[in-house]
Amino acid sequence: MECDVVVEYLGERGIGAKRERAELVLASVGDLRIGFWCPRDEFPGFDDIDEVRKTLGIDSLDVLVVVSYRPYVLVDYLNSLLERAHRWYGIRLDLKLLGVSSVEIETGLEEALGRALVEKPSKLGRGVKTEYVCPQCGRDFLHLYRQEKYFSRRYRGRVVQSIYGCPSCSFKARRVDLLD
Repeated sequence: MECDVVVEYLGERGIGAKRERAELVLASVGDLRIGFWCPRDEFPGFDDIDEVRKTLGIDSLDVLVVVSYRPYVLVDYLNSLLERAHRWYGIRLDLKLLGVSSVEIETGLEEALGRALVEKPSKLGRGVKTEYVCPQCGRDFLHLYRQEKYFSRRYRGRVVQSIYGCPSCSFKARRVDLLD
């Protein structure tokens, strides 16, 4: 099952993950909460946002990664539910939705995790001020919030991934340097 692969991959990257239920894996990096949802059904029948909140616990998540055979159909459906909840009920959930195809799960998880980490870099930790000036505002220096070295299945070699952010304008960037 896809959730087993998710737990194994997060363990390889040194990120603690716990299995909430058979279809849901939760991971935390600093204060950033990431959920990985691996639905058994091709299209689960969520009717409203309350059912999604109860089933997936999206109130406490910053990023939800859908791991499925056709993840973008589910991401679009969940996105429409979130928009409908905001428009009709005034419920605003600050949640980023990402999709990973189970066909390309090895490289997809790597990319999704990188995109999830760059989503809210200030939640990863305090950050270290660098010598790089922010390319967006030019007022402040970029802060390095996370840097890790790992073997990339996408690039087929060792890489260093760095997550940068600007505290002034909320600019964020992910940099991947190849070592091999």
